[in-house]
Amino acid sequence: MQQDPLKSSQLPKNNTRREGELTSHWVVLFFCAGILLGGVVLSPPHPGSPYLHIGNIPIPDTCSFKNLTGLPCPGCGLTRSIVAGMHGNFRASLMYHRLGLLTLAYIFLQFLFRLIAIADLPLRERAFGSGKILNRGIIVLAVLYVLNWGYTLFL
Repeated sequence: MQQDPLKSSQLPKNNTRREGELTSHWVVLFFCAGILLGGVVLSPPHPGSPYLHIGNIPIPDTCSFKNLTGLPCPGCGLTRSIVAGMHGNFRASLMYHRLGLLTLAYIFLQFLFRLIAIADLPLRERAFGSGKILNRGIIVLAVLYVLNWGYTLFL
């Protein structure tokens, strides 16, 4: 009698690991896609207005940290920066947040890497070296955010 090759109990253990990796790739891919899509759907602030817009509807500032303390948080202006960058206004993007374009590039690279990993394209093996660098890049970004925040607060 022939056994069903699709039973999960018969799969090698490395397939279970692959399923876990795929799940994490999907989560990061959807997260990045949401940010990139939001950057396209939202409109940059109109001249003289600090608010982003969906169509003609302004979206008020929702930074809880700033509302509670009166101080900018490490990510204050980041959404506006990403939206401006997605609309090609790089100068405004840098004015809203110094690390906005770098963050946008990181999100885009993560999106591409996850897409390649999920699709199991021939580039996948070469991309995994970049994936390790990208995964470590979040630590570099976090340090840059803290340094940028200190610069914003104290200088």
